[in-house]
Amino acid sequence: MVITYQGGNYFKIQSGDYTILIDPENQRSFRGAQVVINTVKPTFSEPLEGEDAPVWIENQGEYEIGGVRIHGYSTGWNEKAKCENTAYQILFDDISLVVLGHLYNELDPKTISAFTDNDIAIVPAGGSPFLEITKIAKLTRQLEPGIIIPSLTEKPHTLLKELNREATAEEKLTIKKKEIEEKAMRVVWLKS
Repeated sequence: MVITYQGGNYFKIQSGDYTILIDPENQRSFRGAQVVINTVKPTFSEPLEGEDAPVWIENQGEYEIGGVRIHGYSTGWNEKAKCENTAYQILFDDISLVVLGHLYNELDPKTISAFTDNDIAIVPAGGSPFLEITKIAKLTRQLEPGIIIPSLTEKPHTLLKELNREATAEEKLTIKKKEIEEKAMRVVWLKS
C-alpha cells in the first residue's frame, strides 16, 4: 500500500491498480480512482457520472467495493461550518485504516470502540477550527494505532509534542501489513 498526502485532508491510497481518494479537492484527480470518500458533506467537489466514474461515498454506513470494506460513522453536525462529518474505517490490502477527517466534535464511546482495532489512523492535527489538539492526542492514545498520519496541517509539531513523539517529513508511506508494529503509535508526517 502507498499513501500520499495532497494537502488539507486529501489523501491518495493505492495498492496495485486500485486507488481510493479521501476528500479530493477537484475532479481532475478522479482519473483511475475506484473509490472517492468524503469526510465532510457538502463536499469539495461533485461526483462524476458514467461508466468509469469512481464509487462516491459521503455518508455513514457499510460499503464493499472491489474487495475493500468501508464503514462510515457520523461524527456530527457542525453548526459553524454548516456541514455534516463522517469518519471512516477502511479495510484495504489487509490493513485497517481510520480516517477521522474534519473532526469538530469528540467521538462517542461506541465509535471509539469500533476504531480501536486499526493499523493506521489519519488524524486532524491543525487545531482550530477543528477539535483541539489535546483532545485529538487523547483520542489517538485511545485508538493506539500502529501508525499515525497527521492531516489538515503542514506542520504537526503541536500534535507531536502532545503525543511525545518525533517524526520526519516523508514524501509517501509505502507499507505492508507485516511492517506495521501493533499499537506502536509511530508518527509518519507526509509532505504535500
